Amino acid sequence: MNLKLFPNYYKIFACLFIALCSVTSVQAQGRSEDEIKRIQDAKVAIITNRLNLTPEQSTGFWPIYNEYSQKRREIHREQRMIINNKKALVKTDNQVMNNLKEVQDLRQKELDLEKEYQSRFLKVISASQVIELYKAERTFNDMLIQRLKQR
Repeated sequence: MNLKLFPNYYKIFACLFIALCSVTSVQAQGRSEDEIKRIQDAKVAIITNRLNLTPEQSTGFWPIYNEYSQKRREIHREQRMIINNKKALVKTDNQVMNNLKEVQDLRQKELDLEKEYQSRFLKVISASQVIELYKAERTFNDMLIQRLKQR
């Protein structure tokens, strides 16, 4: 099935995925395992469709991508903790500056992660497919945000 012909289909799942990524505790938000699975399946379908992965590429790509995604989620979680949890504790300019430095360090860590995994992706997919991966992720996230705004 060509998902490009069914934009509403993947927009719904995209919105659910962003919601999932934006929470630090899935249980706290009452998300069921089934809902999480549907979101992940939708993302996989969109990426697979956009990249036109061959079975051989798919076998090599998904383990690397899943590892990359997990590490990136951990960095984002750390950033949210610094920004959200420490704001109540912060009282001095020095403490604020330390928090800003921590966030910058995490952004650099994310950039370094992207560089590392880009080279790993290029061992199993083409450069054009890597670009399509980034576009697919952005499209998926944008659709999910848009869907959340509509609620």
